[in-house]
Amino acid sequence: MAIAAARRRLCRGIGTAAVSGTDGTLLARLVSEPECRVKATMEEAASSAPHRDGAFWEPLAAALLRASSPAKAHLVLEWKLDKLLKEGSHDCEPYSTIIRLCGETRNAALAMRVFESMEAQEIQLNTGILNALVNAFLSIRDLLSAMTLYEAMEGMEDCKPDSTTYGAFISAFSLLGSGHAMMSWYLAAKNAGFTLSIQAFESLITGFVRLNMLDEAETVFEEMISFEIKPNLAILEAKLQVLSRRKEANMVRDFLKYVIDGNWELNEATVERLTRLCLDGGQVDEMEQLLALVQKGVHLSSVAQLHCGIIKFYAKADRLADMEHAICRMLDNCVMFVCPEDVEVIICSYFRHKDFDRLDLFLHRIQCLFKLTRSTYDILVAGYRRFDLHERLDSTIKDMREAGFA
Repeated sequence: MAIAAARRRLCRGIGTAAVSGTDGTLLARLVSEPECRVKATMEEAASSAPHRDGAFWEPLAAALLRASSPAKAHLVLEWKLDKLLKEGSHDCEPYSTIIRLCGETRNAALAMRVFESMEAQEIQLNTGILNALVNAFLSIRDLLSAMTLYEAMEGMEDCKPDSTTYGAFISAFSLLGSGHAMMSWYLAAKNAGFTLSIQAFESLITGFVRLNMLDEAETVFEEMISFEIKPNLAILEAKLQVLSRRKEANMVRDFLKYVIDGNWELNEATVERLTRLCLDGGQVDEMEQLLALVQKGVHLSSVAQLHCGIIKFYAKADRLADMEHAICRMLDNCVMFVCPEDVEVIICSYFRHKDFDRLDLFLHRIQCLFKLTRSTYDILVAGYRRFDLHERLDSTIKDMREAGFA
């Protein structure tokens, strides 16, 4: 049988992996004790009053994985398997859970042992159990065993592949960086009549973006939206990368709508990327909308960059009223300019309009908060000299000398 072929390939040897951290009296005890004591400790715990319902082992095994104790987590799973076999349990759920946890720790050998035990006891199989085994194979990149099992599922009446099966292969090939395989499994899922989960769509879209397959990423994104599945933050960040690489600033408004609909909080890098995209595309309305989304958050440097981006847009467009409104809004929110170029573009706009009084008011307002640089003084000196504003010129040269730029 196909499953037997997969079983034979497992004999080559398989590695494990894990992550870290939780607490609890029993967990702390297991972490501190040697591995040889794990099963005995579990047996003692199972006989105590708080654990007589037998449900404690699953969260404990998961906690051990997070506590960077994969070997002890495996021992807990082995203990539970031994207990199930000793009791002659025919309940498929705990067996399926063990296999699922084996996939999380990349212990396909134990997963296969559990499966063989189920077969020996003639426990009724289902798609969920075989999906867990598929994931265990894929976790160690044993694609041949996973594919063999998938083909076996196609021929089993009660264990047909479902959307989770296809999603598992899509996720695996996304991690492997195989765009062709991802698309093949996506099309296979569609042809089988399945709508993928948000996690599978994330694997597809982020995988295609990593491979710079932007057309494919865009196609899958639009199909996901057509299914009325709201993008998560990882998908939105991948979508933004598509917009940035294609310089599609005109699509920022739609992007922000997804952010608002999902009530997502944008991180600083995303705000900066959106600001650059809007600036390059001249999308000031979108920058205003973005500012409304983030200015109450904690993105201090990105908020300052966004404020300045809006101000620079208005300054370069010589929209003085809008520029001054944006300046006042920024300063009133206790946000200061981040670089000399932001101040200099404002000064140049005032000079173009020969609006020297408003230039004076602007310089007066920022003088205690922003230290002018040599390049800024040079622009002021050149401007005042050009328009024969001798009094302002002399005062600026004096300030320049006092600032150490003689």
